[in-house]
Amino acid sequence: MFGLHKKLPEDLFHDATDVHCHLLPGVDDGFPTLEKSLHALKKLEEHGVKRMVLTPHFMKDYPLNDRASITEKFEAYRAEAAKVCGIELRLGAEYMLDARFMTHFEQGFLTLDKAGKHVLCETSYLMYEPNISQMLYDIMCSDFQPVIAHPERYEYAVKDNYFRWRDKQYEFQLNLLSLGGAYGRPAYVKSHYLLKEGMYDYVGSDMHGLDNFRRFLPNIHLGKKELANLEQLIENNKKLFG
Repeated sequence: MFGLHKKLPEDLFHDATDVHCHLLPGVDDGFPTLEKSLHALKKLEEHGVKRMVLTPHFMKDYPLNDRASITEKFEAYRAEAAKVCGIELRLGAEYMLDARFMTHFEQGFLTLDKAGKHVLCETSYLMYEPNISQMLYDIMCSDFQPVIAHPERYEYAVKDNYFRWRDKQYEFQLNLLSLGGAYGRPAYVKSHYLLKEGMYDYVGSDMHGLDNFRRFLPNIHLGKKELANLEQLIENNKKLFG
């Protein structure tokens, strides 16, 4: 039985698109310096990655992050990145559904897609607060598509939560390293279940540094159905990027 689960193909990331990462340096808990971020970017290009959406945190823990300031920093970063690699970069954001969310809403979302519709959202890992449902409803009513970042990582979430969110037409983004145990056993189990059941729409690295990728990527072993579904997510990423 275990022989049916295989390591990821070496060419899995050929012409790939990452829709969730924290490479924009010095703005959140991701890469602290330009040098480390550009080094990671070059490594990703060597593995075949062609396009990336940078998604810095927009949340109350980072009050200086707003659309104007992050856009300015992204443009400076993109100019430096063009000197060392050919990866196409786009600016998005990862929005925490917290007390600052409506401020970000009013500033205008930085979206994952060229059409300006897909909004990457996250919640507290520990609890689903009642006002979160209203925030997601407001996003939908404003003709945006909520994309729930790494649903497998929310400790409060059980199958009923996932099916309810899917019924509301929220989309799901898998953190790739969840499949290798990077976020603990519960996230590992949930990610394999959701992937096998075809409940994800996109896959992202959620990269904050290279160390976790070196450590956990080799741990990912997938069955035939899981691998086929993961390959479809990678294709979905390309379409989302546009």
